[in-house]
Amino acid sequence: MELVEITRGHLWVKVGGKSITIYGEAFLRGYGSPDFVLYQNSIEKWDAPDDKENLTLIEKKQLFQFLKEEFSRRKMCLEIE
Repeated sequence: MELVEITRGHLWVKVGGKSITIYGEAFLRGYGSPDFVLYQNSIEKWDAPDDKENLTLIEKKQLFQFLKEEFSRRKMCLEIE
């Protein structure tokens, strides 16, 4: 997995030959505040051309684990809602 892009409104992650756009909000760092709030209900389908395929529960768990570790490695705080 590779976290390709972090913007104000989404994360873009590549997983093998597929990709997924995950929506959320980036924040300016304040004491105890997250750097990015991820909306887990925005994780349903892969990006086109694989958009007819839903992510499995296992894929979602692996994605969350990867993102938690990646944000930690970057010394950023991730909150999942």
